Amino acid sequence: MSSGNPTVFVSMATGTQGGALARQLQALGWNVRATARDLDHPKAKALQDIGVHLTPGDWDDEDALRKALTGCTKAFIGYTANLLDFEAAPRRAQRMVRLAREAGVTQAICTTTLGTAILEKGKEPRIPPTSLFAQHFASKRRVEEAIEKGGFDSWTVLRPGFFMANFLDPKVRYGYADVLEKGEWANVMTPDLTLGLVDHEYIAKFAAAAFRDPARFNGIRAGLVTEELPVQEMLDQLAAAIGDGRTLKAHFMTDEEIEKAIAEGSWAVFSRERCVRYMDILADTKELERLVPGLTTFKEYLEREKALVKSTYLST
Repeated sequence: MSSGNPTVFVSMATGTQGGALARQLQALGWNVRATARDLDHPKAKALQDIGVHLTPGDWDDEDALRKALTGCTKAFIGYTANLLDFEAAPRRAQRMVRLAREAGVTQAICTTTLGTAILEKGKEPRIPPTSLFAQHFASKRRVEEAIEKGGFDSWTVLRPGFFMANFLDPKVRYGYADVLEKGEWANVMTPDLTLGLVDHEYIAKFAAAAFRDPARFNGIRAGLVTEELPVQEMLDQLAAAIGDGRTLKAHFMTDEEIEKAIAEGSWAVFSRERCVRYMDILADTKELERLVPGLTTFKEYLEREKALVKSTYLST
């Protein structure tokens, strides 16, 4: 561990966003600390191999969190969605804020979801979310508020759009398996609208930039989208990257199909929530390019991840 560089606590370090940030911060020579449920898991071992300090524990283990936060002056805070318990993420955020402040953390960045922006005045969606996702977005907003009101010298809120990684392993098997298994994605979008995509490495890049310049990024709530594409064009690019001649088809759901998905209790936001049709307007790509240049296109992402593209679609 380098004593001269900042020490950062990173939530979700074995996940997509947190893992990318941990790697980028380590590459800067910074010290990264995190928790992991299983230190022998391959993802945990990979982090330890590059110097990330892991403490065994989870988001509800106060002792583990306190230990992991030791010596940290900065924290990246985020939680996966829990549609069964909308109190879980706000409760964890409040705990994290308290422990982080006790540890001496002065800068916090939290990551939520683009949908929380619809709760701000003037950003209400043309089509409101259903009750399930209204509660989800409200829960995420409470996470943001915990950080914003936590007494940190600097705070920044990240609101990522639709992850480019959703169509590759492991995410494709959780909510998007039909793309992999049937070559089709049933979704609530329409052919004329664009989907706001984001590269998780850019999320990490933005967070790292904010950590390096707390004053410049203080108080910013940033919707993160690195490219806007029509759904069918996005799938065409994915099919071309797979390279075996297959086609991938966008199935634009009818209102009847959407209502059926809602009635059946689907948790897949893009199979039930018409409000997502207009969420790309919640991100300003020109402003993002000004703040942190280098927005990744989907083609660039697929080229960078070409080995994972092949293993996801050609090894099954």
